[in-house]
Amino acid sequence: MRPRQWSKNLFLFIALVFTDRWEKFPTVLGAFALFCCVSGAVYLLNDLVDRERDAIHPEKRNRPIASGRLPSRVAGTAALLLAAGGSVLGFAFGVRFGVVVLLYIALQLAYTFSLKYIVLVDVFAIAAGFVLRAMAGAYAIGVPNSLWLLVCTLQLALFLGFGKRRNELIVLEENAGSHRKALEGYRIGLLDQLISIVLAGLVVSYAVYTIMSPTAVK
Repeated sequence: MRPRQWSKNLFLFIALVFTDRWEKFPTVLGAFALFCCVSGAVYLLNDLVDRERDAIHPEKRNRPIASGRLPSRVAGTAALLLAAGGSVLGFAFGVRFGVVVLLYIALQLAYTFSLKYIVLVDVFAIAAGFVLRAMAGAYAIGVPNSLWLLVCTLQLALFLGFGKRRNELIVLEENAGSHRKALEGYRIGLLDQLISIVLAGLVVSYAVYTIMSPTAVK
């Protein structure tokens, strides 16, 4: 379930921080825990789908499912229960929160089976997942989603995503394509340009957000 990756769900706290409604902290903490369960289900499914390819990879073959330490049936059952349970419990935080959880699961399924193989689309899909987390955090505490908050979240996620792809190209070199198929379509120069554009957009968007957003702390 990759607990180290659960830090990505901290994006649910963005709305809480910018609205300063700390009395809602327990609610957001519960929403965070729910997203950890749902994202854990997605990671299990992803490793199930990639288990044969991971088995021949020098590092990924040590993953629990690829190595056989975690039986595929157990992993699949756990993924199904976590995803189903998270989908149902999500509506306990409100209808809109529940819908976002469903959209997040649908997006991750699309990413697992197809989007992660498409250049640029893969990073935008990852970024969309962060935007959905930010939206869910706002819905959990009953505040409106600011367009500028979502734009800033998207651009920050794109900056991190393109930066990760750049690092993978440098570290993996000629083996990049075997590690991640979409890397075959990336080039360092292209990623440098994209990172510069996204970073500039992020700075401008955040500056506008601090002035215009009704949910920003005054």
